[in-house]
Amino acid sequence: MARPAHRLTMAALALAVSGGTAALPTAPVHAESLTAASTAAASSSAASSSAARGLAAASATRRHRAAAPKPDGDSPVQHRLVGAWTTSTDRITAALGGQTVRMVVRASVGGAGMRLRLSNVFGAAPVTFANVHVGVQAYGAEILAGTNRPVTFRKGASVRVPPGQAVWSDPIPGRIAGGSALVVSLHLPGTVRGVTGHERAYSTTYLSDPGDHTAEESGAGFTYTSTQWYFLDRIAVEAGGATVGSLVAFGDSITDGAGQAVDANRRWTDYLRQRLAHQSPSRRLGVLNAGIAGNRLLRPNVGPSGLSRFYRDALSQPGVRTVVVYEGINDIARGDYTSIKPLAYGYKRLIREAHARNVKVLGATLTPFYGWSTWTPEREEIRQRLNTWIRTSGVFDAVLDFDRAVRDPEFPEQLAVSYDSGDHLHLSDAGRLALAEAVNPRLL
Repeated sequence: MARPAHRLTMAALALAVSGGTAALPTAPVHAESLTAASTAAASSSAASSSAARGLAAASATRRHRAAAPKPDGDSPVQHRLVGAWTTSTDRITAALGGQTVRMVVRASVGGAGMRLRLSNVFGAAPVTFANVHVGVQAYGAEILAGTNRPVTFRKGASVRVPPGQAVWSDPIPGRIAGGSALVVSLHLPGTVRGVTGHERAYSTTYLSDPGDHTAEESGAGFTYTSTQWYFLDRIAVEAGGATVGSLVAFGDSITDGAGQAVDANRRWTDYLRQRLAHQSPSRRLGVLNAGIAGNRLLRPNVGPSGLSRFYRDALSQPGVRTVVVYEGINDIARGDYTSIKPLAYGYKRLIREAHARNVKVLGATLTPFYGWSTWTPEREEIRQRLNTWIRTSGVFDAVLDFDRAVRDPEFPEQLAVSYDSGDHLHLSDAGRLALAEAVNPRLL
């Protein structure tokens, strides 16, 4: 993408900081305990198995239920926050410290009183963030002039997050526009190992030379890059209006964005956000991507199992109104199921949890994977039977037929050629766009 055009786009999305912009009342910071003991067990070694991490995360989720924010003066819910961005975290292999981390994320919905959440859920030791800033991207690590502003926690610039916990910032004055490319800079004065983050961000993260570069608009001090996100796991805004809420896309690599180029922002949820941006203000929805590449519904694999992470990654999101469940292909492609009953039971359990909190659940049919290395006729039969059950069982509030949207009409066991990224499982840009176009906004 050409640099001048990108600058123009970012300028149009700049933070509105002029007079008359109302910010949320400042509220005490809110820590969410997710159990230090379980995450310490999961973080005891860089070689810990994903199964052990999944068990630890399941324990953390149970503690999270008891410690989740209540609708009182300290809770973001009281201020009707709506999720604008999220990522699902795990313990990732990284060592950071004595430097500044600068990440770029895109807000799916705009509003005032933005807050950030920093997570040390999978950490084994406390993490101190000495300084945090947020601005609007100009290009790469460079921030649009006049938009970079400090983020506070209990009115202080620094915050220490114990292992197993996450913390919300104070409200940040000003407004952001939906679609804004936000740049979040974190200064880590000490070395951190066992980082809570997201492995496949499909987005460039910039790492600085030693020192605190959070307040700098220039990107000159950032000489290293990665494609992971670190510590930041949520952004929320006070969008206003009782009808404004958020949708969570809960899934695996196809939701996470596999198949797209880095920094392309062509996940199917990105395309959906663009579609929903044309809805009337009363029908706005934040679109939150809770995908983890390699994730399975029933068992830990990459990240905790879908069953164990559903509450934390989906149901506890600010303003969540609807969840799209598009997960299970890894269970089939890597398992040896002879019946759909275990998977159907897993879906029903998610639905019960969501309905208990008045959250709507849409079921998405599983897309083809003929030609993928683990495809067999037996696994294809399970996929077909499970899709029939998703379409006809009536347990979901509505169904999104993603299978029909991207399969080859002449050979429905495989993806249409134009929708295949080339590996016969993950989708091309056109395929991910087709998923977004298969979503009826009236169902959300």
